[in-house]
Amino acid sequence: MGRILYIFPHPDDESFGPGPAISKQRRAGHDVYLLTLTRGEATRQREKYGYSKQKMGEVRYREMQRVVDVLDLTELEVLDLPDGGLAELNPLDLETIVTSKIHKVRPHVVVTYPTHGCSGHLDHLVTHAVVKRVFCAMKAEGAEYPKRLAFFTLDNASPVERPEHLRGAPRSEIDCVVTFGGDDRRRGEAALQAYETYRDVVEAHRPLTTVSEGVCFVFFGETYDPPVGDLMAGMS
Repeated sequence: MGRILYIFPHPDDESFGPGPAISKQRRAGHDVYLLTLTRGEATRQREKYGYSKQKMGEVRYREMQRVVDVLDLTELEVLDLPDGGLAELNPLDLETIVTSKIHKVRPHVVVTYPTHGCSGHLDHLVTHAVVKRVFCAMKAEGAEYPKRLAFFTLDNASPVERPEHLRGAPRSEIDCVVTFGGDDRRRGEAALQAYETYRDVVEAHRPLTTVSEGVCFVFFGETYDPPVGDLMAGMS
């Protein structure tokens, strides 16, 4: 079995789309690790509850602990970098953090956002750039891991409606589609429900409808046509 490391900037990034795939990966016996760079404290949702940034970060951290149980994550690490402020940090410091985590986990596959970050959020774009830079540097140094870098994305050819600000990839660029059944969908929905402070957002946008035909990934530097069905497929 393999080790998969998801690296995202905010709480709920792992559940607003990838959740059912993570559930399936765990049931298949893969170890799934999640590194979340911030506590998501700057979200405007905090205004609805009258929370300070510190309080919102604490609440969202506790919500993530429930996601660990729902998705059966092998390990969760949540950092306390500034939500909405990753672009203001020294990218070399971010690269050091990501590199250290990769050396600790020794994953076969690292997953993060694509170039456009799906939503265009600046923290998403920074995370993509940092993770890709670290992957390329480790490859150049001859590291044995990770063997693959994958970007979670949406399928532009899908007929399912989605919020206008979300972007995806042409079907021709999608290298992996992880399809899932009812049990994994239910776990994905339960992971979303763990974020009680985002309940109205989840109900309004129903994020898992955007991945109803499968959770899609683009592989960096690899092409699979037709797409494979597992992040571990095709690796030597």
